[in-house]
Amino acid sequence: MIKDPESAPGPYDALAEAGVTPWTSHADLRDVPFELLARHLMTPATQAAWDELRTVRGRLLVDLFLYDVDLDAELPGAVEEIDRELDALGAHEGSDGAGEPLSGEPLSAEAAARLIADLVRFDV
Repeated sequence: MIKDPESAPGPYDALAEAGVTPWTSHADLRDVPFELLARHLMTPATQAAWDELRTVRGRLLVDLFLYDVDLDAELPGAVEEIDRELDALGAHEGSDGAGEPLSGEPLSAEAAARLIADLVRFDV
């Protein structure tokens, strides 16, 4: 990805001196403020960067924008995959493909666990 030289640095760029990369585990990320303080690198910019990355939700949002995705090319395949998953779970009503609403039945614990495992792929 090409970065705009006039834009503000991203959180990973701001924390690079502390060794933070997208591959830094979430457990290691919790120790970053101590490293910043010990090396006299804690500034408002590094504090803001750490604040963006310190929660799972914030980090997922930052990491989302690291990937270049061609939505026009990816969206049809994603919709087909979702429909296949719903059909496999037995949660999709109708077989005519007319976009019938979901049955409203709750997912089984196993299906919910599988969906969560697909969403969260790094340690918490």
